[in-house]
Amino acid sequence: MSQTPDWVADPAIAWRIVLSATVSTPLAVEDVRERLSALHSEQGWWPASGRVLTGPDEAALRRTLGDERQGVVSLGLTEDGRRIVVSAHHSRVDGLGLLAVLGSVTGTSVASSARGVGDRPDDAGPLGTVARRLLEVAATPPARIAAPSPVTRSAPRDDLDVYVERELSAPVRTAALVLAGARGVTAFNRAHAARGRTRRTRHVAVAIGVSRDTSAAAIADRSALLRLRDVERLDLGGITDALALAPTQRPVQGTGSGAGLLTAGLRVLAPRLGSTLLVSHLGNLAADGLDALSFHPVTAGGSGVSLGALTLAGRTRVSLRARGTAWTHDGLEQLLEAVVAEVPSGG
Repeated sequence: MSQTPDWVADPAIAWRIVLSATVSTPLAVEDVRERLSALHSEQGWWPASGRVLTGPDEAALRRTLGDERQGVVSLGLTEDGRRIVVSAHHSRVDGLGLLAVLGSVTGTSVASSARGVGDRPDDAGPLGTVARRLLEVAATPPARIAAPSPVTRSAPRDDLDVYVERELSAPVRTAALVLAGARGVTAFNRAHAARGRTRRTRHVAVAIGVSRDTSAAAIADRSALLRLRDVERLDLGGITDALALAPTQRPVQGTGSGAGLLTAGLRVLAPRLGSTLLVSHLGNLAADGLDALSFHPVTAGGSGVSLGALTLAGRTRVSLRARGTAWTHDGLEQLLEAVVAEVPSGG
């Protein structure tokens, strides 16, 4: 994978964002492959075309492509042509860009109501962010999510990410999703406290993926993060206000010898510098030619668990993604149940 020159991030993960879709009209693999090649040429991406995998199982395609290490965009198509998986490297494509990629390779159209944060100022530069996180780790470390059934050496595993999802019958805003995520983690940790002991979950830190510019036509990574701390203490109004005021945080990036140093440091520090949960909502979508969609952000840093969402036709699909080295499918389902139970009515 040829990344952007200043992309420096934890090399232990593939940094693929993933979108799964069900199309109204079956797709032919030859058409999809041709459109993907044309998109690579149009965008100037190298290599000139990405992989197109086929198989009977959408879930298996998603898990494979979520760990893709080659190409900017790769696709998976089920044998009936109805379900497609889009996997893109986050250095070149953000969540809204992923929607544009989907439209391009399927011949459908999809648009989001997301407004972005524009030129909202950054909290600090990359080194300043790392310094603040180190202080945070020393003084008030972010809460971790305790997997109820940790994967052991003796358990069968393939190290690929684990995905679970659920469809809710109403729209859910980002603030409500953050609230449900924080409260769901708190309830989940309480239910799975070691040896039955009650354990208080403190300093829940939630990173929220946002876009800076939603108007640009070119596909690129224009993402930033907002980060809220001690979210377990906030109600819905408090989270809404905090999201409106929080400064952005850019990914840790650098060039030259400094980039190599940062990369090495991130490999060691990422689990402690990250957040309890990453949340990313693609907004309220208008789509033509698509029957269903689900979004799966990256699993970087901290607990390595991400909560993705999008709303289509008045229904919100939420998903959890976590690393297969730490989570089983059943364990992640239990966490998703705890999160969904905390979604406020009318959220």
